[in-house]
Amino acid sequence: MSTHNHTRRIFLHGLLAAGCVQCLPRFGFAETGKMNKTQAKYQDKPKGDQQCSNCMYFIAPSACLVVDGNISPDAWCSLWIKKPAEEPIGKI
Repeated sequence: MSTHNHTRRIFLHGLLAAGCVQCLPRFGFAETGKMNKTQAKYQDKPKGDQQCSNCMYFIAPSACLVVDGNISPDAWCSLWIKKPAEEPIGKI
């Protein structure tokens, strides 16, 4: 691939990303790029064994990568994805 095509591709990717950021508020995302609790179907209680504390998006003690606001570790939302098991250090 020539350098010219590579530079153009990077420019076009950047232009696309900038356009997407401009559309976020139009589609209901907060300025933080996160969904509000209503959109995420957030509830203050867990759904079975699914709860924020074992979701891959949860940031202890009370935040989330994808949902805006104060998040309880015992809550649940429709964006829940099981946190992957951590690999023991030193094991391959």
